Amino acid sequence: MKEIKFNELYMSASKDGEMYFLELYIASGHMEYEVKVELEKIDFEILEKDAERAVFVHAALHHPFQSGSSALTKEKQREYLDIILHASKPEVEKFLTEKDHGSANGAVSNMVRITKQRDQSIMRQGKWFIENGR
Repeated sequence: MKEIKFNELYMSASKDGEMYFLELYIASGHMEYEVKVELEKIDFEILEKDAERAVFVHAALHHPFQSGSSALTKEKQREYLDIILHASKPEVEKFLTEKDHGSANGAVSNMVRITKQRDQSIMRQGKWFIENGR
């Protein structure tokens, strides 16, 4: 078993045999619970190498899962992973900005602000990657 811990994110990625998982620890009001998301090998490898995209995955998934551990279907989870981990930086920024300006109402950028001390106003302008504004 191999595990990547993202302590400041309360998230970990693990490989157990041929299975890969992302585990997020969600706090919602007085409740705390764990959500397990299936990963592909390439997702695991990107999470291991790209800490910035890992932060974005955590922030983007955390908000909908605060509504409950079944808040995102497996198809939606896969969509989030495919875009955030595999799409071009402009596509990732567009996706995160749409989520942040939509029902999240700033919660996605706020999570990145909290966990990585980033300037939220820059992310709210659509500039999420460090080289795009910080």
